[in-house]
Amino acid sequence: MALNPVEVRFTGGMLALNRLLMTLQNKRMPVADFTLGRDATGMRATIVLECPPETAQRYTALLSSLEDVQEAGPAKSISVALVKTSGDWRMAAEEAGVAAHESGDLVVVSGTSETTENFLATLGDDVEDMVRLGPIASPGNGGV
Repeated sequence: MALNPVEVRFTGGMLALNRLLMTLQNKRMPVADFTLGRDATGMRATIVLECPPETAQRYTALLSSLEDVQEAGPAKSISVALVKTSGDWRMAAEEAGVAAHESGDLVVVSGTSETTENFLATLGDDVEDMVRLGPIASPGNGGV
């Protein structure tokens, strides 16, 4: 099943947050991840829905019609991997088109799900250990 990140910006404080959460629950939205943030203009919820893109669009339309919601729309997502490898990760990162840097004995890789997968496939058997995080919704400028 596809993971579809959605960002919802709203005002109204805790009452509006409660309405949003109750809508997620009552409509049985397939929430895979939920992140809440607050800035000067109000609150922002980044929701990852585990459903087909068409269904995610319908849920987004439903959320956008809530009383306190200012904006609702798709959010940018990234895939992150922590990799311990004996291979040439710099060349693999360049070929796959991912951002990568070394942190101790680990390589931290980020990109789209496809580019991260291509990076790992390029390394092949040179991967000694790996932890994948994502896709992760990128809140803020990546969304609405």
